[in-house]
Amino acid sequence: MKVNHIKQLFVALFLLLSAGTATAAQWKLAKTNLNAAGSKDTLTLKVSDNTVDFSSFQVDFTLPAGVLLSGTPILGELADDHALTWSKRADGSFRCVVYSVRNTEMKAPGAVLRIPVELAVSFVEGTFTAKNGLLSDKASKGQPVTDLTATLTSHKEKAKLVVNVSGLEQVVNTEKAAVLDCKTIPATLPDGKTLTIGYYKDEKCTEVAGESDRKQEGIFFVKVSYPEDAEYEAFEQIYTMSLTSKKAIAEGDITPPTAASIKAGQSLSTSLLSGGSVTDEGYLVAGTFAWTYGNTVVPAGTHEYSVTFYPDNSSYYNTAALSVAVKVDTTYKVTAVQTTGGAVNVLGKAEDNVYVKGQKISLVATPLPNYQLSSWSIAGESVDLGKKDTLTVTVGADRTYSANFTPILHKVSIETFGDASGDLKVTTPDDQAADGQKPVSNGDELQQGSILQIAAIPSVNTQLKSLQINGESLKGDKVTLTGPLTIKAVFEPKPVNMALVTLEKKNMEHGSILLYKEDGTLITSGSTVAVGSKIRVISLPDAGYKLEGNVGLSGVTGPGTDNLCAVTGDITLVNASFVAKGYAVTASAVSSNPSQTASGTITLSKEGEDGSWTEVGSGEELAYGTRVRIAKAEGQAGASLLTILANSKEISQSDILTVTGPLTVTAVFDHRVKIKREYIFCPYQEYYYSGVSRPFTPFASQTYAGFSFDVKYKINDGEETSTAIDAGDYTVVLRRAEDGLYEAFEEIYPDPNKPDEGRVGLKIKKSKVTITKAPTSHGANPGTRPGTEFVNIISETKDNVTTYKITPKGDALKNYEGTTIYYYSTNPVVNFSLGNSTPVLRSSNGSQPEGVRITNGGLPCDLNDIRAGVTITLEAVAPVGQHFVEWSDKNSDNPRVYQVTGDVEIYPIYAPKDEYPACTLAKSSEYNGMAQTVEVKGSDTSCVISFYQNEEDCNAEVNKVPLKNPGTYYVRVDRPEDKTYKSYTKVFTYEITLGTPTVTWPAASDILSGQKLSESVLQGGHAGIVAGTFAWSDPDKEITEKGMQEIAFTPTDPNYKPVSSKIEVKVVSSTSSSTDPETPVIPVDPVDPENPDVPTGVESIEEGMSLYTANQSIFVDMPQEVALKVVDVAGIVIFEGKVCGKMEIPVGHAGVYFLKCTAPDASFVKKVVVR
Repeated sequence: MKVNHIKQLFVALFLLLSAGTATAAQWKLAKTNLNAAGSKDTLTLKVSDNTVDFSSFQVDFTLPAGVLLSGTPILGELADDHALTWSKRADGSFRCVVYSVRNTEMKAPGAVLRIPVELAVSFVEGTFTAKNGLLSDKASKGQPVTDLTATLTSHKEKAKLVVNVSGLEQVVNTEKAAVLDCKTIPATLPDGKTLTIGYYKDEKCTEVAGESDRKQEGIFFVKVSYPEDAEYEAFEQIYTMSLTSKKAIAEGDITPPTAASIKAGQSLSTSLLSGGSVTDEGYLVAGTFAWTYGNTVVPAGTHEYSVTFYPDNSSYYNTAALSVAVKVDTTYKVTAVQTTGGAVNVLGKAEDNVYVKGQKISLVATPLPNYQLSSWSIAGESVDLGKKDTLTVTVGADRTYSANFTPILHKVSIETFGDASGDLKVTTPDDQAADGQKPVSNGDELQQGSILQIAAIPSVNTQLKSLQINGESLKGDKVTLTGPLTIKAVFEPKPVNMALVTLEKKNMEHGSILLYKEDGTLITSGSTVAVGSKIRVISLPDAGYKLEGNVGLSGVTGPGTDNLCAVTGDITLVNASFVAKGYAVTASAVSSNPSQTASGTITLSKEGEDGSWTEVGSGEELAYGTRVRIAKAEGQAGASLLTILANSKEISQSDILTVTGPLTVTAVFDHRVKIKREYIFCPYQEYYYSGVSRPFTPFASQTYAGFSFDVKYKINDGEETSTAIDAGDYTVVLRRAEDGLYEAFEEIYPDPNKPDEGRVGLKIKKSKVTITKAPTSHGANPGTRPGTEFVNIISETKDNVTTYKITPKGDALKNYEGTTIYYYSTNPVVNFSLGNSTPVLRSSNGSQPEGVRITNGGLPCDLNDIRAGVTITLEAVAPVGQHFVEWSDKNSDNPRVYQVTGDVEIYPIYAPKDEYPACTLAKSSEYNGMAQTVEVKGSDTSCVISFYQNEEDCNAEVNKVPLKNPGTYYVRVDRPEDKTYKSYTKVFTYEITLGTPTVTWPAASDILSGQKLSESVLQGGHAGIVAGTFAWSDPDKEITEKGMQEIAFTPTDPNYKPVSSKIEVKVVSSTSSSTDPETPVIPVDPVDPENPDVPTGVESIEEGMSLYTANQSIFVDMPQEVALKVVDVAGIVIFEGKVCGKMEIPVGHAGVYFLKCTAPDASFVKKVVVR
């Protein structure tokens, strides 16, 4: 195993021993204007003006408040085989030391360090510093780097200018040129700027339409633009303005509809319009209110936006423009970040982290094993938020919340007693210590989960009487810290004919050799056993290791056929070699949607003995302790990287992983939900030609996408256009950009590849010529649309009735067809009655329209001015919930042509429509990380399905939500009234339950009989795309035999529920070993303790020395006199002198230090980290 590269680091020491006085080099940040607040970014530190080709460097950097470190700093492209160590210092700065084992030089200028950061949503600007910089070349020539102070700013999105437009269809005025009315929100633009408005005759805006042109009927194109400035994005839109001779609807005849509230950032079309009406001379005018430009994204506040009224009788009436107020709720962005030691999630998290002002959300902190939540904090604010795992907040500002975690610490008490003296050596693993072990002193506080190696060392002629842990005998030679721990050793004089047992850890690294008496009693190192007795030797490798070869013991013979060794004298463990096992390392890319294939890749690289990195093969086995990192993880086809999990622990792309068991690295790509083609409600729409662009209005059911689609048209496979005016069959192109939840959408209706889906797309039918004004005499012609120059009029007078037959001609044939017949009569007015309860309708609109529409050649008729001899058209408009059956004279045509001959009473007869069959749907589903849909049984394509979080919202048409997070929802199914059925509305309650992770359970390392389950290390295991932690359900349970033990997986995502299972734990005892067959033992001659070998070289000096750090000091114990030199990474000499035996060397502050030890015939270098 390669935990430390101490012997390889001697190069780094010599590179930093001497700092020169050359002209300083310069640090520089690649950019200081970072991404938008609330997002992630990377700070790239570059170096320039260096006079040395450096192979190592040091820098201390600080981040401003509101800029949080979001991963491990990584090396820039100048690095080759370089290594990076970094640590956080007491003053809040981060120290990075970079070196090359092979003294490889970096060819500056260029990037040397990349720092991943996350910006708080409230971050605007702050100061970044890089100090204590030093470059050093392979000859130890140093060059300082000038301190850098830079102001970081967050990118501020420019606002989109909102333009309200009215007057898209106007009555032509031969005395005044038509203009388009354009108003902005806000009304006043910066520096008094205004919109630029240009009028053109062609859609490409090349032929200018002058004032004289705009005094005539026709279609014009208006380009409205605004240049980009410091506050607003550039704006440019081309509108279609139609000038006609149709009848205008007076402003006073319009009762505006009301608009539902929406939230800032949504499209205007999300606000549904309800109510409203239009009249003409007291008669209702049928039609539809719609947002003029529904795709406009609106800011917070209450403002008026342009609405257009589209009359059903569009050949007679112009469209009408009006303004409707919309309340747009203020929104804020709220993010949550975690520090080391845990995770934090938002219950009911919005995909874009945007919430409405006043909305309550809950943040859930989940500590990792051996950590606890210490506090909550808000970036840039000082406030006490308590320590509860769940924090409920009311949204009122842009904020970034942090969950802060601290290690759970327990006190370790070390006590020795008895009639004889001895020492109790307690250590814990430490990668930075010279021998891999850090001494533990009485009263130290260590993190829960720390493994303590315990060895009793008797004095001369002394033996260990007992060794207890919290009052119970120690099982083995180590213990895992799960609470306050008292280690008590009792020593006594050694009796005659007793053999002392010495099992030193240095001779059995990465495992334990255990000795048992014949009766199964454990023989603790430091105790004695009778000469002549028999013992059994058992091996217990550490997790990730196995015994290789034989165990060498002195003072024994055998083993015999009974696998027991005979004791002949003091027993010393000479050697036991434990080697690392190999474990499969797997990297996979998956989709956050379990039903979809991932659109992304991930590759890993491994560190070699020489410090170089090479790619990891698929399923390759790597030795325990091998370091692994992500070489590349990137999405494809628009998919974005959501998270990376290593055995279900969330990591950053820059983290270094260590193989400690089967390693599964999973890159989860955010596969957004697909808006299915069939979700588009009413995919076929048709209108009659009216001279204005009548938009295709898409609406997506089962989503919150609603109306937010960009609509374009193609006719006869021509170019796309934004307007559909002329008669014809249009191919509709619908597009919607991807967002945090939905994939990008692009479909065409009709699609040549789907010939069987029925009628889809937009059809604008040709209109008939419309009578706009009645003739004044038998010899005069009526007014028409289109004008008389575009029609043929044939008239014939008989019996005081002139019949006009009007047909289109010339260019009008493009949009008009058929024959319009109009009757002019000078005969007496007849008494034409529609019955007692049925009014005459010029059109119908309102809450319950009903009645009869009467027209003559398309021109509305006054019920009190119908004359004998005319032929009129009667159209029955049924009340809501009813359908037309027949007329009172048994005629069943509707509309019908009726020749008036005299007084008459005629009225329509209606019958109730059928109720729509009841729909049903499943009541619940399980959370799967995706926005879900429901299958409504009994519904058809005319049903619109919407989701709401609150029941009261179902009738308000607001606050539609995606069906995603666990909780109770309300599903509303709407089906509009049609010719057969009444309207149908039904609200269902729907529940999304917590998701169940799919778990591959870890393996458990072997433990000694009688040890607690917490001593067994869990290796490997993962839960697919779900982050979380594995832990024993009952870690304090004592295990005496092999069996299945319960383990729990606790997701850090609160949308998933914890799950548990049982895995096998093997137990090692005096009669069973973790290795079969029995542990092989070879008796060896002991080293004469009276005449030990004299250290003469590097290896012997290292073997005999002791080195550890504590309390900002370095402690050394040298077996012979050496010249010792201690320097920091800046090349400053901390200590230099002769040392023999024990010495404490204070260094003053945390950091990386190098020790050079020189003996008469050899020398070596060690690197230590002082914390």
